[in-house]
Amino acid sequence: MDPNHLPASDSSPYHEALAHSAGHWGLVAERTALIRDGINHVFGAESTNGVPVIIRISDGAARSRGELLGELRWLDHLIRHGCTVTTPIPSRNGELLETIESEGSKMYVCCFQRFGGRELNPATDAEWNDKLFLTLGREIGRIHRASDELQLPADQDRLPWYESKLTQISSPLPEGFNSRVVKEMQDFLNELRGRPTPPRRYGLVHRDLHSGNFLFEHGKVEIIDFDLGCYGWRTMDFAVLLFSHYYYPSLRVPRANELAGHVLETIVRGYREEYSMDREQLETVGDMILLHTILNYFVMVPAVDHWQAALGNPQLPVTESLAWIEQLWLDGPKLQVDLGNL
Repeated sequence: MDPNHLPASDSSPYHEALAHSAGHWGLVAERTALIRDGINHVFGAESTNGVPVIIRISDGAARSRGELLGELRWLDHLIRHGCTVTTPIPSRNGELLETIESEGSKMYVCCFQRFGGRELNPATDAEWNDKLFLTLGREIGRIHRASDELQLPADQDRLPWYESKLTQISSPLPEGFNSRVVKEMQDFLNELRGRPTPPRRYGLVHRDLHSGNFLFEHGKVEIIDFDLGCYGWRTMDFAVLLFSHYYYPSLRVPRANELAGHVLETIVRGYREEYSMDREQLETVGDMILLHTILNYFVMVPAVDHWQAALGNPQLPVTESLAWIEQLWLDGPKLQVDLGNL
């Protein structure tokens, strides 16, 4: 449910940018293939020396150059501090980010090493287990600890969570949105913005950590796709995974709350090997899941058919999942997250 995978109205600028930037990284045209489209287009490619790479092309209207450079500098810092994350590759010009201009618009292109791992399917892969959750917890803790040692320059920084365009909704309210639901959501967002943001509990977070955004190989995990990274509460990086794989109603997971509680407990155990996490912090997980329901609602309502297909046409349609989100907010939002073992 990554909003960066919303359908683009026209893919031709991305392909033009790819062609113009091929020389910057020495790409072999016939060894290049689209992996994901959307606001970001992601291509698998190969350089002339046979190295597999990932090319990501971002629409300059959706993400500023400064934000993207902030992401790349953040990744470079994390790698130097022992984190297993997407590794940016400088262009032949020595740039982490190349700008391609065409007919008054800007596309930003960056290149990453391609990790040999694969996505895990929580429903079918035996590796989706406690060992994985411990490893994920350690990686998240290491990322948060290293991020607290980083100070990005003001002109190359990430945004706080509430400044993301994805949490904004236009007025008048577009067709398909329930005005009462949006009012409840906006009141909640305003309340969250007023909360304290103490160090260690609040800082740079991945913000979109689910099974599609980490790769697994021989017991190692590489966390990828930091494009939604922002300043927010650290428990955001637990909440998205729990919502995406246990609470999201289209999945219909039996014993969802019990399973989510166990997954959370195991991830936190790994996390605490790298960084501190107290009970008061963990009590915000439910609110961070609610925050993710808002993002999903704002992103999915305008593109229901797209998400129905993107999620593999689940038996419980996306329309019913959106109805579940609406009812959750109309009833007075409350999600039970089992913290009994924490």
